Amino acid sequence: MGYRTLKLERDEGVALLTLNRPEVHNAMDQAMFLELKAAALELSLDPEIKAVVITGAGPSFSSGLDLGSFQGLDKLTRFQFFSMLQELQKAFLAYETMAKPVIAAVNGLAYGAGMELALACDVRFASENASFGLLEIKFGIIPDLGACRRLARLVGPGFARELIYTGDVIDAQQSHRIGLVEHVCPQDKVLDEALKLARRLAKGPSLAIGMAKQVILRSQDADPEAALELEAMAQTLCLFSEDHKEAVRSFLEGKKPNYRGN
Repeated sequence: MGYRTLKLERDEGVALLTLNRPEVHNAMDQAMFLELKAAALELSLDPEIKAVVITGAGPSFSSGLDLGSFQGLDKLTRFQFFSMLQELQKAFLAYETMAKPVIAAVNGLAYGAGMELALACDVRFASENASFGLLEIKFGIIPDLGACRRLARLVGPGFARELIYTGDVIDAQQSHRIGLVEHVCPQDKVLDEALKLARRLAKGPSLAIGMAKQVILRSQDADPEAALELEAMAQTLCLFSEDHKEAVRSFLEGKKPNYRGN
């Protein structure tokens, strides 16, 4: 499928998805949300793709919403706005719940919706000059694409509240200190490092990685018994998989396993 606001490349089992509106710092218009959701479905259904990397074209990851694309919101009824917002939320949710690892390579500023997209990824690499901010409170509103839940889970409720309540922008090093990003890299290395991890994961047992992602995601809000049951169900699927058999054979034969994802 061709995209107008995104660039999609495939190589070695890895999809590189680039937000491609550099002239406006990859601000997200309505078309980009639709295309992000379509790309998530396309990649989820592609058996050749085992991992996804998301980055931004030009010097920025994303400056957030393209407000010009959302003019006329004041003319919507409350129900119409609520319904529209739920549809926008599905774009980021698709990457959070995709049964494949999704890695953000944050190559510059990530504000508002840009930061929220990074939060929906599994792992975040940030360049040394990256910055993060949820600026919505400065306009008398709140983050509404999943950041309230995802940020609190990632950095803890205290830091999440402070960042959301103040709308402060923080740099890459501070983001790393509080656990917002896992890796900080030189500007010219951030995408390479993200792709390096993605290629490593793409060669791994994709069924087990997908199961682990789902268990981590779904057990965080579950009671202990439900979480353990989910873990046991996922492990049962993995233990009787061809990938597990291949891993055991390869270990005994002293060779690298060739996983097939089943």
